[in-house]
Amino acid sequence: MKELLSNTIGETKTARNFFGIHLSLSSDMLRFDIYKEDGEVFEDLAYRALKIAVMATKRKQIRNLPGYYKGVLRKLIDETYFKDMFMYFDVPLGDFYFPENYEPS
Repeated sequence: MKELLSNTIGETKTARNFFGIHLSLSSDMLRFDIYKEDGEVFEDLAYRALKIAVMATKRKQIRNLPGYYKGVLRKLIDETYFKDMFMYFDVPLGDFYFPENYEPS
């Protein structure tokens, strides 16, 4: 992954920043037993996030590319692992407790 980043971006400092972001987000998830075997999935998501971030620089001005990359990678991870999370709960939304004086903002 680090070599791919260096070849794509060209700057080794920026490549290390991207790789650090990837390691940070993926290691947070990989420490849980349920995701231990998904290292390759996280590599693929990191590559896709890099591709999206680089392509976005062609369309708009991005001041903080590593921050943009982190947001894209976090969103891809969320979509990959948590988009159907609501299906695991068998309580209908109407059965959740709300205090009597609760008003949504």
